[in-house]
Amino acid sequence: MTQPEINPRLLRLQLKTREQIKKETCDQAAKIKNRDDYIKALDPFLESLALSLFPKKFIEKAVIAPVMTMCIQAPMELFSAAGLPVFKLACGSHAAGNLAPLQFPALTCPMIKSLAGLLDPQSGLDLTRQRFVIPTTCDWVVKFSELTGLYGKADIHFMELPHLRENERSSRRWLEEIQALKSWLEKAGQGKITPKALHAAIQCHAKAFELFARLIELKRSQLMPAIHFALIANAFAYQDINFWKDNVRNYIDNLKPMENTLAPVLLIGSPIVFPNYKLLHLMENAGMAVAADDICSLERIFPGAVTFEDKSEYALLRALAERNHKACTCPTFADNERRINGIFNILEKEQIKGIIFHVLKGCHPYEMESGMLETQLKKKGYRFLKIETDYVKEDEQNIVTRLEAFRRTLGS
Repeated sequence: MTQPEINPRLLRLQLKTREQIKKETCDQAAKIKNRDDYIKALDPFLESLALSLFPKKFIEKAVIAPVMTMCIQAPMELFSAAGLPVFKLACGSHAAGNLAPLQFPALTCPMIKSLAGLLDPQSGLDLTRQRFVIPTTCDWVVKFSELTGLYGKADIHFMELPHLRENERSSRRWLEEIQALKSWLEKAGQGKITPKALHAAIQCHAKAFELFARLIELKRSQLMPAIHFALIANAFAYQDINFWKDNVRNYIDNLKPMENTLAPVLLIGSPIVFPNYKLLHLMENAGMAVAADDICSLERIFPGAVTFEDKSEYALLRALAERNHKACTCPTFADNERRINGIFNILEKEQIKGIIFHVLKGCHPYEMESGMLETQLKKKGYRFLKIETDYVKEDEQNIVTRLEAFRRTLGS
């Protein structure tokens, strides 16, 4: 595809923006490395995440061209069984948003805007040669390919997500979507996905899930900082699964738990993605630790374990479909009682009294959910604080002031 001509002013903006992205990455890495709890075992995760902000370099380094995907509803096991790596479309760079198309609405979800800038066609990456898997979750994700000019040009496989979970019709529809994804991946990858290959991929990811559960235990016990957890969780979609598992084992073996006197809180809401760890740092500075979370880019990167009746193709695909649909607690679902019950279960089990609800401006599903959830939580005596922000730094002092006041309400 021939790249369109651009004027010198736009070229300067693109070069300046890429330097700003690089600076954001380096600044966040330096901030993490200067912490007292930093260990060298975090380096592989930092390196992968830094590369994720430069898709062209990431793809050039990959042995096999990755598939770009946006949401956890697409089972990672299927990509592994097809022999295809994944590039997760998630970005926390404020600077990248400067390259987003001008037709974007004023109040655009910051992550969608930064993603659009990250995939700027003038970066040298021919997006029409890339493959995309897009589950239709929130409206921003649904419209992403159209807003960025990819629709009708790039190889995009949409997965129509049923927004009701607790009925048989939705289950059948989602199983059909998983079967369709398998067929699409077979054409995009190295041929037919056999039941044997699919079973092996499921078992491989099950071991990763066990390791991840161990990390969650460490975080719940406040033996592992939330910043470390975010790095490892965010890096999952950019590393080979076995490489990621080896890195996690190395981290656990080298972790040196520090005495923690921070107040434990539950963090809920919009995705938190590298390098935008602003809220995590500010919460620590205000005297609070994220002992648990309900965020799709953190604890929810694994929807859960896969249980299957036998090793047939149908049984394995059905197990993946049920896990990634019924077990998902995304606020885009209409019947979300299970999500609310899960949040209360965490609060009761971990004896957490405070909830921070994080909303990215323009993230409509979480914005709509916040008020309803606040009412239910306060009725049960929990402290609740909603933080609405985006990727800018200018609101940090205001957020710190609110967090410090909230911390005082939690007691000792």
